[in-house]
Amino acid sequence: MGLLQKSLKARMTAYFLLVSVLVVVALAAVTYFLAAETQKEMAIAQFEVTADHKEFEINRYIAEQISIVAKMAELDELRRAADTLLSEQIGTHQYESDYFKLAEALFLSTYLDFGLETASELTEIFMLTKVGGRVFFSTMPDDEGDYRLSDQYFIQGLRQTFLQKVYPNPDTAAPTLTVSTPLLSSEGKLLGVLAAHIRLSVLAEIVNRKTGLGDSGEAYLIDAHNRFISADRLGEDPFPRGVHSSGIDAALKGERGAGLYDNYAGVPVIGSYRWLPDLGLALISEVKASVALAPANQLGSMLLMVGFMAVGVLSIGIYLITLRITRPILAVTDTTMKITAGDLSQQAPVLADDETGLLAEHFNHMIIRLKNTLDDLAEEQERSEHLLLNVLPAPIAERLKDGEETIADSFSEVTILFADLVNFTPMSARLSAPEVVGLLNEIFCEFDHLSERRGLEKIKTIGDAYMVGAGIPIPRDDHAEVIAEMALDMLDVIACFNLKHNKSLSLRIGINSGPVVAGVIGRKKFIYDIWGDAVNTASRMESQGLKGGIQITEATYQHLKDRYEFTDRGMIIIKGKGKMHTYILKGRKEEAIK
Repeated sequence: MGLLQKSLKARMTAYFLLVSVLVVVALAAVTYFLAAETQKEMAIAQFEVTADHKEFEINRYIAEQISIVAKMAELDELRRAADTLLSEQIGTHQYESDYFKLAEALFLSTYLDFGLETASELTEIFMLTKVGGRVFFSTMPDDEGDYRLSDQYFIQGLRQTFLQKVYPNPDTAAPTLTVSTPLLSSEGKLLGVLAAHIRLSVLAEIVNRKTGLGDSGEAYLIDAHNRFISADRLGEDPFPRGVHSSGIDAALKGERGAGLYDNYAGVPVIGSYRWLPDLGLALISEVKASVALAPANQLGSMLLMVGFMAVGVLSIGIYLITLRITRPILAVTDTTMKITAGDLSQQAPVLADDETGLLAEHFNHMIIRLKNTLDDLAEEQERSEHLLLNVLPAPIAERLKDGEETIADSFSEVTILFADLVNFTPMSARLSAPEVVGLLNEIFCEFDHLSERRGLEKIKTIGDAYMVGAGIPIPRDDHAEVIAEMALDMLDVIACFNLKHNKSLSLRIGINSGPVVAGVIGRKKFIYDIWGDAVNTASRMESQGLKGGIQITEATYQHLKDRYEFTDRGMIIIKGKGKMHTYILKGRKEEAIK
């Protein structure tokens, strides 16, 4: 334990134990997959053998049916009866008599000679004329008179014994398998074609036998149109577009193989597939993967169970060792979480003398330096925030901090006040620079206090002139009233200043209301300013106003006329504007004060 306490490398050795456990589990998994692959290969080999056997049985059965039909065509009684019938006129009494003789000859010579069980696998036996392919006799009388001129079994059956691959019956669309052979007279003259439909249900029975497939396996035939050839599936249509799987599709392309894939119902299976070219059918043999791989699953489960038991035993020791190893790291982590939450007063405990202890010490030094840096940054940020708010309105400052580069807003209705200190310039000539700045600062500080108290926005000062607005950057409905109150308060400030300092300063104030554009200009030295004709007019109201008076425009008058007293100055000429109707604000109406 002492070595583990002193060296991180020693503790890392313990982690190899965990790696060993993972290797054990990995080996169990690999063993399982190898067993599953072996089981799959065995199942595939078994299916191939089973499919070979089923294919042999199918071919033997088809060969028997072809042999039966060929032997029928060689029976002298059948030949003579067919030759006689073809020589008679259809519909005559003699034709009817010869027809029944042919039927009797077919029954006696075929079913009795070949045995009822064997011959019964032919669902229909019929004869066709050599010219036109007309059915002149059939065990299904309803088909007599039909012409099969274009059917392959007729065309090929005129020359040789022929097996036509499974095809859809023209009348019923049911899968049909037909064998045909030339029908010759006793003298060897071609009379027509003898054909028979083979019972496909027998093929389905051969394929459906469970031999080699177990209880859960199945084998089936699929025709070229993706339809089942199966007695229990014929007539059903659960798959309107046919049955499909990778095995079925590969077999229909003429391929032969086996493997693990999803069957037509989407169930994982291990299957064998092949194409029977003579019949035009795909032979599929499948068993559910879960059943075929059950031994491998059991082996894998057992291996995993043993592996997990070993992991359980090992995990106890590993946990105890890990708990000892990670304790210093967890202590540092816990301290880190508290610091992340904002508590920079935390210190990580030093619980070991090895690398983790050294990490904790360096971590504590880093936190101390970080705390000092953050304190300095917070102080600088507070100072910067204060300076920025002294230059710009708070909403505008927030927009700049959010990354908005160009700030320009339009305001439909604001009120602007310009104020100028009359006689300040001559008075400043008799004072020192500090005195001039001190007096001007005292006055403007009072103005700033009034502006802040009434929620106005100081725009700027130019020399001894002061500019303030209401309704910017936040619109307000009482913009004219608060500016009027500001103007009256400013006159009171000057009166108090004169009394305090024994001076004779006075203010000339101009006010106007209207639309303006406001925005921030400059990159290094920001300034929030406003522009527009309303601003110029307010400036003219001040410059061409009366000493100690508050001159307002008609626009502002309309906002204030009900609450304030005015002197009508009438029409005066305003530089750059022409004649304008202006008023002198005198004070508040008594009823407004009440």
